[in-house]
Amino acid sequence: MGKHDRKEEPRIIRLQDYREARAEPGEEEARAVIEYGGDEAGEGAAPGGKARHGAKSVPKAVYQVAVILLVLVVGLAVWMNRTNLSPENIGSWLKLQVMGSEAGDGFPVQITGSEVLEANFLAQGGNAVVLSDTALCILNATGKEELSLRHSLNQPVLQKAGGRYLLYNSGSTGYMALSGVDTVVSAVEERDILAGAIAQNGRHALGVQGANGASELHVYQKDGTLQYRYSLAWDYITAIALNYDGAYGAVCTVRSDKGTLVSKVMIFDFMDPEPIAEYETAENLLLAAYWGEDGSIYAVGDTALLMAGSSDYQFTEYNYQGRQLTAFRLDAGRAFLSISAYEHAGPSTLLVYALGQEEPVRVEMEKRIESISAYGGAVGLLVGEEAVFCDYSTGAELGRAQAGGDAKALALSSESAAYVLGVSEVRAVRAG
Repeated sequence: MGKHDRKEEPRIIRLQDYREARAEPGEEEARAVIEYGGDEAGEGAAPGGKARHGAKSVPKAVYQVAVILLVLVVGLAVWMNRTNLSPENIGSWLKLQVMGSEAGDGFPVQITGSEVLEANFLAQGGNAVVLSDTALCILNATGKEELSLRHSLNQPVLQKAGGRYLLYNSGSTGYMALSGVDTVVSAVEERDILAGAIAQNGRHALGVQGANGASELHVYQKDGTLQYRYSLAWDYITAIALNYDGAYGAVCTVRSDKGTLVSKVMIFDFMDPEPIAEYETAENLLLAAYWGEDGSIYAVGDTALLMAGSSDYQFTEYNYQGRQLTAFRLDAGRAFLSISAYEHAGPSTLLVYALGQEEPVRVEMEKRIESISAYGGAVGLLVGEEAVFCDYSTGAELGRAQAGGDAKALALSSESAAYVLGVSEVRAVRAG
């Protein structure tokens, strides 16, 4: 065979051989191999039993503890928000997440409509909730309108429980129940509405003019289905409060008995046809009622406060000793009352009542308290042209902010920030 007929085997050049040939002495040993997880040779061991440098695994116990802690945190969050985890609330939350919470142009924000009553201005979830004579508006922290719902209510009244709202026409028949930004019920009562309340699960109650007597109590399921009806022959309903799930209620009434004004609080179990407890007070018009999640029940009158626990429904009466009620707020399981010896101006005193507390916490103010709001462990007071922030457990002042000369009400969005209702606009302030 000729030399040109010799057939050579093809040579295979490997990239790894080429790199090794060009490597400097010691470079090969310096290369690091990073691997994750264990293998049959044991955690931290390389194939063939060689140890891996720099490879560390997390013990299984750490993973187990982390999972347990995560479950506990999620469980606690679900439990704390159990009353708000309804399909409607979850749907509203998802809608906001999908649509996004757009940024506004900041505060102040002009009011839609010509008038907002102090009782129809509040804060919920960091937002300002404003019910004017023409619309219900919800403003986020940047001043953007999350909701602008027009209505035709002549004398609108706003009631809130968690993320639920009840709007009704005082002295007329129309009303609406909302869950977040969604309207769940829009209906018309049989007769004029006197008072109303809503529970955190959407059940709601209305006191209306009676067909054959003075007034009637109507209780509805969250979808607007009538659940309960009770007629009062001589008493007119002035205020209603529901417990957190709407299974129980407190109804305040008033009547005239031989020239004497007599108010009454009736406790209802809506599975029972008759009230399960009653308490009467003379010459004390009951203006508002509240049923706290801790079982506390309050009824604020123009001359005295009534307080009881849901364990026995035994009411105690706290008289204002002839001083005038200037403002009040029922929230956080407490009654916040402002009283003054002066009719129109002058110093005032904040009284904070809590169930099981022998004496109220007292906070003295140099001017008249016009509006009260609570958040967390703080209470906010509108005093003259200032917003004053206090610790309601101790009465200690936490800070102040300028509210403006036209300020009518305030609503706390945190323990150090508040929305202020002016004559024509909503402002945001922070304690300094």
